Amino acid sequence: MARQDTVAGFQNYSLTPSLTLYTAGSEQVLYAPLASAPGFPSPLFPLSTSTYPVALFATPSPDIAGGELDGHPFEIKLAVKFTTAASASITLNMYQVTNSVLTSGTTSTTYATLTQASPSGTGITKLVTGTSTAANTTSGTIIFTQQYSWDSVSKLLAIATPATTYQKGVAISNTQSAATVSSLAFTDLNFIPTFTFTTALPTVVTVTEFSINRV
Repeated sequence: MARQDTVAGFQNYSLTPSLTLYTAGSEQVLYAPLASAPGFPSPLFPLSTSTYPVALFATPSPDIAGGELDGHPFEIKLAVKFTTAASASITLNMYQVTNSVLTSGTTSTTYATLTQASPSGTGITKLVTGTSTAANTTSGTIIFTQQYSWDSVSKLLAIATPATTYQKGVAISNTQSAATVSSLAFTDLNFIPTFTFTTALPTVVTVTEFSINRV
């Protein structure tokens, strides 16, 4: 990763080949690629198919459980570049998902619930609701950041700062959907963004950074 304080995540992931999985006007998760790519497939992220699309998520490695993030603040950061061929707007939301949802398998009802529009069900909590951005007809960027905390005693995921989202340098408002999520093990710290491309799908989308960082 680009930052030395990054705990987990990935960068420079092109969503463009997987845009066929998206429907304009529907809230949908960040999908794994449809074909092999650097780092994909992996035991954590199998390839998507049109029948069973696979959601990408940022999660800390199990080998740091009880250590680097236990009781320490951390930041979720998501940066996206996009190009639109027609007038379109983008809404970005952020979710926390329990380990039981992600280990149920790509063919299960639970996992299908995660990848439906919009994600909902047991073990899926919306943390932040974004606001639709202004119409765009050219290339642009969206950058989302928010700080959280978790500890192994309270097992509480708590929002530590308001979420900030900027599109091409302009602040976009967010709504805090859940201030805390209780009874979470370390393996439940899985973060999944969703996108709603209204009016029309963009032609090019690259996730330049989706990471968990120490602060």
